[in-house]
Amino acid sequence: MDTEIATALIAAGSAIGGSAVTGVLTWVAARRQAGAAWAAGQRQADAAWAAGKSQADAAWAAGQRQADAQLAVTQQTLTEQARAVERDVRRTAYVAFLGTTEAAHRARTALHDALGTPTTAPLRQAYADALAAVFETLNLVRLEGPDTVVAAAEGLADTLPTTATSAQYTAARSTFLTAARASVTAP
Repeated sequence: MDTEIATALIAAGSAIGGSAVTGVLTWVAARRQAGAAWAAGQRQADAAWAAGKSQADAAWAAGQRQADAQLAVTQQTLTEQARAVERDVRRTAYVAFLGTTEAAHRARTALHDALGTPTTAPLRQAYADALAAVFETLNLVRLEGPDTVVAAAEGLADTLPTTATSAQYTAARSTFLTAARASVTAP
């Protein structure tokens, strides 16, 4: 009986030992599997984080480029509008000046034609008034510029005294018109 008990004890010990070894091996395998699953999950989470960050960075950069482009378009539009207003103001000043010089030239011609007649005095006053208007509008041209147009305008005003010839007036008028056109059509 001793051998039967011994065999039973050995069998029981073997079963318990085998179960213990199997349990330990199963536990080790499960732990490895859990570690591998954890590592895979961590890699997947890291990859998802990196992809999300990359997408967010790309979206941010695209938004910045779009905002910069919109800002550039707005700035260009405002600059063009300011230039258009400047050209319109200059054009108005140049037209006013040109109108007063034409009136002064006509008044000078009428005065020359009437010299020695009873209408000389009123025509002399009309000529003086026309010259005063020229110098008022010349100040507008001086204010609006640019220097090339101011110089041409002053040259035209210098041809209006009674000692200047009509040819001098015509040449100075042409010079002024060329400078004024260049100013209002410049980009």
